[in-house]
Amino acid sequence: MYLTKEFSSIAEIKNIREQKSRLSEREAELVKPRLTNLELMPTIYDMFKEVLCVIGLPSRGRIIQRKEFLFIVLFLFVPSVLAGGRIPNGVRKALENVFPKVRPCTISNNIADVAFLYQQYKYFRSDVNIIYNEILNRLKEGDGLG
Repeated sequence: MYLTKEFSSIAEIKNIREQKSRLSEREAELVKPRLTNLELMPTIYDMFKEVLCVIGLPSRGRIIQRKEFLFIVLFLFVPSVLAGGRIPNGVRKALENVFPKVRPCTISNNIADVAFLYQQYKYFRSDVNIIYNEILNRLKEGDGLG
């Protein structure tokens, strides 16, 4: 009887490996970026600013707006960063070009905050969702998205 119990671990190992494989496949789907051309980032920032003017969201200040933009572009270009992954150097440099007066360490600190803000603050989540959908529509119209 004891050996049967031990041998049942073989089936459990097989099951665990199958689950890990399915999870890895799902993770690969979720971390796939919607956009890869970092040269679009300034254009997206211009869209972001236009959307803020057009839809009339309440002004929450430049810092919050920068964080909203960061969440959106990270989701578009490197969604894994929002789940604790590392930000590739090219993305950081593109962000530094969009915000030339903001120190790189400030951008890094803002990046660390945005996923938390999205999860915890309804106003932040609502604003991001509205702005993101509008930017996505504009990108689709302009053929920025495939």
